[in-house]
Amino acid sequence: STCTSMYQSYWRPWDKACKELWVRKIPQGSYTEEDFPFYDSTMWDYDFQVLFAQWYHRMKEAARTCCLVGIRTQESYHRWQTIYGNKRSYMFYHLKWTQRITKDVFNAYVIYDWQTTDVWTANGRFGWDYNRLYDLYYQAGVPLEKQRVASPFISAAQESLQLYRAIDPDMWGKMICRVNGVNFTAIYGHTSVVARHKVKLPPGHTWESYMHFLLSTLPEKVRLNYLRKLSVSINFWREKGGCLNEETIKQLQACGIKIDVQEHSNYRTAKRPVRMEYQDDLDAPEFRNLPTFKRMCICILKNDHQCKYMGFALTKKEHENKQRIMDFYRRIYK
Repeated sequence: STCTSMYQSYWRPWDKACKELWVRKIPQGSYTEEDFPFYDSTMWDYDFQVLFAQWYHRMKEAARTCCLVGIRTQESYHRWQTIYGNKRSYMFYHLKWTQRITKDVFNAYVIYDWQTTDVWTANGRFGWDYNRLYDLYYQAGVPLEKQRVASPFISAAQESLQLYRAIDPDMWGKMICRVNGVNFTAIYGHTSVVARHKVKLPPGHTWESYMHFLLSTLPEKVRLNYLRKLSVSINFWREKGGCLNEETIKQLQACGIKIDVQEHSNYRTAKRPVRMEYQDDLDAPEFRNLPTFKRMCICILKNDHQCKYMGFALTKKEHENKQRIMDFYRRIYK
């Protein structure tokens, strides 16, 4: 996914349609899409990873297959949950750093407990190869914990995108041609313009009116995507309700906001489901989990096309696409 542009919701490395804009050639001997019978242009990278593991397992006629995944719990709360989350099941011999993906195929998070300093200690002690971009980060004075080498166009990388101009200007010239909005994000990616810091409401606006103003500036396809997300969220809070803790419930009641608190939830949580209407803004502990137009404005400013900031997962259509791909793959390899 890319959060640099209101026109592009994703980019695909080595996209054949953008061959003249590639930043480098495909390495010799690499697999390409023609090598994978399950590949579909609508799938996302995480779907591909699962299907690739299954395909590799069958191709090798293996009894068991293990995919090594290099995530570390220090990197984010989401990755911490991968190891310690309550919903984990089907581990390999109850090893908490493993997880079954499908029959006889497992992920193993073998360095889940490593700190950043452990990584560099190992590199120095064993002489392992590593991405030399880290050297440029170090020379530019970037602190160790902020040295990120990943897709430069995702939300987490917006603030550091400007560094590429200084540390690798030749690559920077290719990057601004390859993905829309890269230069704008490099200039404003660390400011409130893209909701990186506290977002301020323009004079004369409510958050709802500001949201509609922002939507009016977007291409139609992108605008309709946000409106669909908003409609789903409004209906969810009206009909089902979101799960909130007691402190937040009491604070909403103290503010005089009309809410309908249910006693039980179908989710595995001690929190209680609360039905309510969308609010303009709320000063509450669980702001990101509450239905406000301000939250929607933040998604738009971030170019968060999937509204992950609001907690959105795959849509029904995206689930259907994923299921269609999975069914197609099962028919081939039965």
